[in-house]
Amino acid sequence: MTVGGKNDIDGLKEIGKIVALTISEMKRQTRVGMTTKELDDIGGRFLKNYGAVSAPKATYNFPGNTCISVNHEIAHGIPGDRKIKAGDLINIDV
Repeated sequence: MTVGGKNDIDGLKEIGKIVALTISEMKRQTRVGMTTKELDDIGGRFLKNYGAVSAPKATYNFPGNTCISVNHEIAHGIPGDRKIKAGDLINIDV
């Protein structure tokens, strides 16, 4: 994105707040035994409640609302049937 002025900066600040709230909510609701798809659905609903749209989903037709990587996965994990286990390190990218 190219920032063209104050409106763009204000928009980035607003979406930044929504992203931070989304990550916080997903973190709060993460539970052992849930799938990464279930966690992604929480993020998708939260974004929708704020009138936000997942950029990867809208721009690239990414199969999730968020990217969820587990343990040694580096980035851009695709949400799916993988169940979260105790001790897993979860990376959420909104």
